[in-house]
Amino acid sequence: MAIPTRYGTIYAQEVQMPSSWNEYISLVLTDSGFVTNSAIFGTDGRKWASTPGYGLTSDEIKTLVFGFIDPSKLWKDGVRVGGRTFTCTRAESGLIVGRESTEGTGCVVFRCNKCIVIATHEEGAHPGGCYNVVTKLGEYLKEQGI
Repeated sequence: MAIPTRYGTIYAQEVQMPSSWNEYISLVLTDSGFVTNSAIFGTDGRKWASTPGYGLTSDEIKTLVFGFIDPSKLWKDGVRVGGRTFTCTRAESGLIVGRESTEGTGCVVFRCNKCIVIATHEEGAHPGGCYNVVTKLGEYLKEQGI
């Protein structure tokens, strides 16, 4: 698995994958330079790990998990993550993307088998970089049965 970071691409065969969920947050997501805040939650709503100080409410998590089944609420009300609302630009069975066009910020949510990976990027970060890092990690976790 290739993971782009601000220091270049890391290949999974070259490095040992993180041993804790907090290491996935720091080493894979935020250290990439494309992700500002991130979290991993079980599909049951339990928090597995998050960027320090980054909080999501249980209602936000429930709405995201349900949004993978029926995205109509996301299209209507937006994607609410960490107390911020983003315009839903993509919603399908395994991926939700939201943008805030005036500020250039956004979010990416990926559904794995047992968890969801949530990340936000701020103005100045390339949205495609956040999208790529989150989807590559999500695909890797799905391949591992997680």
